[in-house]
Amino acid sequence: MVPDRFPLPEGVTQVELADLSEAHLQEQLASISTTYGTINTFIHLHPQFLLGKNSMVTYLETDKALIQQVFLLAKSLKPSLSAVNPLGRNSWVTVTRLDGALGVSQQANFSPISAGLLGLTKSLNQEWPGTFCRAIDLNPDLEAEQSAQLILAEMHDPDLGITEVAYGTQGRTTLVCEFS
Repeated sequence: MVPDRFPLPEGVTQVELADLSEAHLQEQLASISTTYGTINTFIHLHPQFLLGKNSMVTYLETDKALIQQVFLLAKSLKPSLSAVNPLGRNSWVTVTRLDGALGVSQQANFSPISAGLLGLTKSLNQEWPGTFCRAIDLNPDLEAEQSAQLILAEMHDPDLGITEVAYGTQGRTTLVCEFS
């Protein structure tokens, strides 16, 4: 679905879906579990989809299809990610490259469909109380190495009260609700 991908390091196993059906996804997850054991961590690195410069919002079919797969993965991974893990914590992490401000900067030209991952992660955080859930929005200008370091730092963050975090021009930020 995403033609321009960076190659994985040597020795990293890659599982590609032959089709986007839920049945095939279930088969692949079962194969992964049989080969490697229980899936305790899921990290989705969403590709960046830029919109055209015109004023019309276009909903990219590839973006929609990817988001649908992530929702299906949440459904399929619920049993393993919401179960007690005696060896550590289970994790659900989504990474987007909206604007590095959780989509509120009004200074970036990103696909609004990608922002659905923020809502999904916040919902899963409520539904899976024993699972570490974090949505990370990285500024599109961040280099790959720095992005990887930030993602790893978030995965080890002990603060379970934060569900979504952004890294942009203002550093690490999150949204807070204020009543006036």
